Amino acid sequence: MPKVILPKVIPPAEKLPLAIRKNVRDEYDANHADLEEQISKLLGTTWKIDINPNAIWVYATDRYRTEELGGCLTSYVNGAIENIESFLKIYGDIGKDEINAACSAHTLTLAMDESGKIVYSGCDISDGKLRMLFHHENLAANTYRVLENLEDALSAVNTRPGLCFLARHSIAEDWDANVEDLQNRIATQLANDTIVLTPNFEEVYAAIKAANIVQPNDRKWEKHIGSDVIEYFEGFLSSLEDHKFGSDEMLQEGFAEVVTKNEIKFRIVKKLVSRTWNESVIEDGVFYMQTVPEYFPGNVREIADNIVDLL
Repeated sequence: MPKVILPKVIPPAEKLPLAIRKNVRDEYDANHADLEEQISKLLGTTWKIDINPNAIWVYATDRYRTEELGGCLTSYVNGAIENIESFLKIYGDIGKDEINAACSAHTLTLAMDESGKIVYSGCDISDGKLRMLFHHENLAANTYRVLENLEDALSAVNTRPGLCFLARHSIAEDWDANVEDLQNRIATQLANDTIVLTPNFEEVYAAIKAANIVQPNDRKWEKHIGSDVIEYFEGFLSSLEDHKFGSDEMLQEGFAEVVTKNEIKFRIVKKLVSRTWNESVIEDGVFYMQTVPEYFPGNVREIADNIVDLL
């Protein structure tokens, strides 16, 4: 992996040239109140924009960035507003609440990326502020995408220990919205309305994180944890249907006799007992579907294909 070269931090200018100050006044300050109002309206609470033009201008490298600083700053904020609008179309009130909780200072600001990881533009959350970031040599580049990775910034802050924002959203969208129908279908197959489905999300999430099998910045699995886990339960249902549990009282009674706690639970284990990708076991009256971190998710339809042999 190539070594990241940290950029040099340049102190803010003590005073900007008159022409630049005028441009900032006309192109940024004149729009400042309206921009704050737009963000506040989007997020449902009062937000402020706090950008120091003197700290940004020192990174200007060409005529536009040098002479049109006011327009440059406004462009960043407009880009942020558009990105927030797009974000809220996907995540709705859950996303709005997450932004306001993670960015507790309710402040939008702009800074040079000192980590050396951003190529053009990006964002993070620092000291409760939502920071628009730019590469030290690419001021004003890709301003329209400055908050494009807001999901990752929110997940990095993680306002609620146990599950990051992306994981919680996936659970709400993919598990919570579908589990009632799935539970009813499984209950019908087992002739048992009291059957409980336990996704065990927090323990699953913690096990995947602890296994260090994904790159720190790879959050795809967090975005899909809800759909990935429910697929195991759908695989369980498919096995019930394949074996025709719904019309076989002997199989229904056999399941009830062994799975005495009426619970079907998913979990991550360190080692499987009998198979490579995943397996099901019955312990202490609970039907466990389990896999190891490196094979999550994989071959989900086969998770309980040997269910009759287990009973």
